[in-house]
Amino acid sequence: MRPTVLGILAAVVLVVAAVLHGRAHLDPFAHARTAPRGPLVTTAIGADTVTTTEPSFGVIAFRVPLPEGTVNADSVELRFREPLDGARVEGFADGPRTHATLLHKRVGGDTIVVPLPPGPIDSVHVRVHRNLRPPPIVRDVVMLTPATPPAAGDPPLAASRQSTR
Repeated sequence: MRPTVLGILAAVVLVVAAVLHGRAHLDPFAHARTAPRGPLVTTAIGADTVTTTEPSFGVIAFRVPLPEGTVNADSVELRFREPLDGARVEGFADGPRTHATLLHKRVGGDTIVVPLPPGPIDSVHVRVHRNLRPPPIVRDVVMLTPATPPAAGDPPLAASRQSTR
């Protein structure tokens, strides 16, 4: 019984020493963090290719066609001339087998970042509810893609060092 108690006490002392020296961060209420992203490459999309419509009163819709062969892009950024002042924004993606809602929030700045799902995407649709605000005008559009795309046959990298089996 005494060796078991000494072993538990030694383990507790080692954990406390590691935490006090800053080698380990002990926070049971911390949220999990995502793996850091690699470098991203920007691809400019001409603002003249963006189609603007007004499907209903107070709603402006933008359709951004993505370049041919866009697969596994990270996000699309739309920059406007003026801040949107808290306008409600919705973002959708269309692809061969994809129709996904990607964004539904209020935006106060002049940039909307629409995260893209994995797979091939043909276009991104963004709706801005501008209730009693001046109509937003697109200044420029940028698509962000990873600098080194993963190989086709390789599985995605695991977030932890443990085996995935």
